[in-house]
Amino acid sequence: MGKRLKNSELTDLIRLLVFGFILNFMILPLYAQTTLPVMGKVMDVSGRPIPGANVVEKGTTNGVVSNIDGNYSIQVKGSKSVLTISFIGYINQEVKVGSGTSSVIELIEDMRNLDEVVVVGYQVIRKSDLTGAVASLKAAELNLTTPSLGQSLVGKVAGVQISQVSGAPYESTKIRVRGTASINASSDPLYVIDGYPSNNDLFLNPEDIESIEVLKDAASAAIYGSRAAGGVVLITTKRGKEGSPQISYNFQLTSNQLSKKVDMLNAQEFTELHVEGHNNAYRNLLINANKPWDNSYFGDDNAARAIRLGSSNSAAMIPAYMYDFKNQKVIAPQYNTDWQDELYRKGMSQRHSIAISGGGKSVRYQVSGDYQDQQGIILSTGQQRGNLRSNIDIDVSKKFKLGTNLSMTINKNREVQEGRFDKGPILGALVYAPIFRCYDDNGNLIKNEMASNSPYAMQTIENPVALATETKISRNAIRNTYNVFGTYEIIPGLIAKANLGMYDFREKYQFYNPTSLSSGVNPPYSVEAKAAAYAISRSQGVQNYLGEYTLIYENKFGEHSISSVAGFSHQENRNDVLEIRASGFEDDHIQEVTALGADPGNLTLGGSTSKSNWTMLSYFARANYNLSNRYYL
Repeated sequence: MGKRLKNSELTDLIRLLVFGFILNFMILPLYAQTTLPVMGKVMDVSGRPIPGANVVEKGTTNGVVSNIDGNYSIQVKGSKSVLTISFIGYINQEVKVGSGTSSVIELIEDMRNLDEVVVVGYQVIRKSDLTGAVASLKAAELNLTTPSLGQSLVGKVAGVQISQVSGAPYESTKIRVRGTASINASSDPLYVIDGYPSNNDLFLNPEDIESIEVLKDAASAAIYGSRAAGGVVLITTKRGKEGSPQISYNFQLTSNQLSKKVDMLNAQEFTELHVEGHNNAYRNLLINANKPWDNSYFGDDNAARAIRLGSSNSAAMIPAYMYDFKNQKVIAPQYNTDWQDELYRKGMSQRHSIAISGGGKSVRYQVSGDYQDQQGIILSTGQQRGNLRSNIDIDVSKKFKLGTNLSMTINKNREVQEGRFDKGPILGALVYAPIFRCYDDNGNLIKNEMASNSPYAMQTIENPVALATETKISRNAIRNTYNVFGTYEIIPGLIAKANLGMYDFREKYQFYNPTSLSSGVNPPYSVEAKAAAYAISRSQGVQNYLGEYTLIYENKFGEHSISSVAGFSHQENRNDVLEIRASGFEDDHIQEVTALGADPGNLTLGGSTSKSNWTMLSYFARANYNLSNRYYL
């Protein structure tokens, strides 16, 4: 027989347990903390602070920018982390964090790169004369193995958030230069492609890129006005160089797949959970209604349960193929379907790029073409995209020069619905029960199986593979940009430039919800399924016109250097959207609004229908001055 504790001993034991419990929760956060704060200062060899220096944790996208005093603060993974510090015109430096959490870092001027130039908005200036926070990337630094330009920038620009918000091949990355600064207004940066302020459709061939500059601070981006509230991304494409014709061809073949599946119940686990939950619900419903209960009632079949409850409550009903009522045992399921395996696939992608460049002293050219066919990781999804680009430079005389930038992009998307599980296959694959098959023995999709089990409290959802493959969503678009510019040197150092351009965008979006899909509990091709079938056709047209006129003056007087620009910009945009919705389909032979002829009763105007025009007039100026390449203003 054990010894019985006295009251005082029991009290001491309880106090000890409580103290240990509290101490455990005080210590746990210390072990859970996985980041180490590191602070420091970036300076040049003369001891002057360097504002706008990039400080990045090596091997990650974690990075910050030093402030006006050169100070920075960053959270790193641990003492073994390595920081890479870089700034235009200086040699990159790597520093091990170690045990120290504060350090002063001296950057040494890179004399080889001081004469390199960067684009900073209406001007090209030397890196050594740059005072703002500008990140510059050359073509060699981009990750050209990615299918899109946005993805090729991931991890390349410190202080810029670049995230892939969707795995769909037709969705672009989200780029945030200054974070999310507004609830209502867009936080997207302004994209300027070869001098043309554009939207965020970065459907460019990464092989065409010569350089990318990101204007991160307000001083650098201010010349573009309020449009640049989210920062500016300047993209310069490749141009021809004097010499014999050069032909290059590049082919890429890649594959994409789901990186990690959601851990779901298998068929046996689902069946056991369903039976146990409904048995417990049956007992609770009777007890809560002040009716007698005995564990033998677990053997009641659905008819007996309905009699005892007074109604056929779906929460208490169990399918006969799941449960042996007489012996109160779970019946092993016949099928075990992993719906994520059924919906997702390994998506193959291929890209072909060809470019021809060359020219003489007076005329230089760069012509390129690109075709990409990318399968999505969801069945039936994908994108086909083609790019054509032509850049031509003509030296009419020593003082007068002309240039053209012509580009065309065509894309054809096959998309899927996203959102609620009863409409979109992505969430549907996480909800559809694993006890049901995807295909029958003949390879045909099995539909309405889970919805037909709604009397047993199952969701009225359609086979997610059928939702992905039979709901037709297409988006076809063509983008054309025409840009002509000319420069004339009025006097040495003073250049006048005119830049005229036009952007034309046409898109056709079509959606069709077929009669071959269930409508709730109602099976395919039923009266209710036909009534639920509908089609949407949306056409959008955008025309944008640009005229920019600038004067650029650059000169050097002894130790004094001046660089300035002033100009006027006129930009006009017209957007026209027409959306039609059709219903009344009897079959799926013609899967678009035109299947219904001219019957006005079946056609309605969609909510996206709109028309808008805007015009922007801008006046801008900027001047830079430096003394002895040391003092800048």
